[in-house]
Amino acid sequence: MQLRTHMVTIEDLVPPGHFLRKLESVLDLTFVREETSCLYNRRLGRPPIDPVVLVKYLLVGYLYGIPSERQIEQRIETDVAMRWYLGLDLFERVPDHSTISQLRRRKPSFRKVVRRLFEAVVRQRIEKGLVSGKLVVTDSKPARRPVPCT
Repeated sequence: MQLRTHMVTIEDLVPPGHFLRKLESVLDLTFVREETSCLYNRRLGRPPIDPVVLVKYLLVGYLYGIPSERQIEQRIETDVAMRWYLGLDLFERVPDHSTISQLRRRKPSFRKVVRRLFEAVVRQRIEKGLVSGKLVVTDSKPARRPVPCT
């Protein structure tokens, strides 16, 4: 078998109409760094993973129905469009799933930031007219027995 050499970038490999390209064009995550700046100490430890990358990591997991950080990591390793969305090059290392897990367990302030980020994203969608901010429909099973009010 003969190997061929191609000059290609990750930008070339993601189709123009791909969902993640559309998401990147309408979802402004520039506020993430400011919201998370209190969680980082630039003088101690290893260089941090960009907080925007961490948010996008969780977001693709949610949007694609990937149930665990380990599975998100595995999917990003092989999915060129997800790599592109996170700003990772073809051979760049994907953030380890344990980083996300440890942030969730060890940093209560991280959960507060994620909540603020969620609220900011919803607010952006409402401002751009993509969602109304009102509940339209819910779907749930009725309880088998009445739940007492407290």
